[in-house]
Amino acid sequence: MKFKSKRTSIRSLTGVLFFIMICSDIFSQETYPKIQKNSVYIEAASAIYIGDATLNYERAVVQGDQIKLFLNTGIGVWYLVPVPKSYSGLSIPLRLNTLLGSGNNFFEIDAGLRYTFYNAESNDDLSPLFPILNLGYRYQRQDGKGLLFRAFIGLSGIGIGVGKSF
Repeated sequence: MKFKSKRTSIRSLTGVLFFIMICSDIFSQETYPKIQKNSVYIEAASAIYIGDATLNYERAVVQGDQIKLFLNTGIGVWYLVPVPKSYSGLSIPLRLNTLLGSGNNFFEIDAGLRYTFYNAESNDDLSPLFPILNLGYRYQRQDGKGLLFRAFIGLSGIGIGVGKSF
């Protein structure tokens, strides 16, 4: 009987130690802060014939050491001025922002779709979906107590964004 209880105790202890070992954060000595989960910012981009301005909400979905992924949506205005007609209206962007790097400075890849409600000078059949692809720089403090700043270039032109993480 004593042998069985020792065997059970050893199995239980082994199971607990295995569980502790797979929880790597318990043994981690790194105490770097994580990027905050929520951000709100405004951005504007423009080229000669195309541009937009948007108020965005962003939520972190993956936070690793060197890569962070955010889902982003917002509401804004846009314009497209091909010669001889012009289009403009409200838009709702849906994007996935990928941040590469560590510390406060990141390389950002921003990809998604912009659903547009447009006013046209004529009754053309223009698709309401426009692709979003931006590459740029992002400054964001990891503790969320400061400024979020973006500078990018993409399909909507050259742009900047300013906001806050919380």
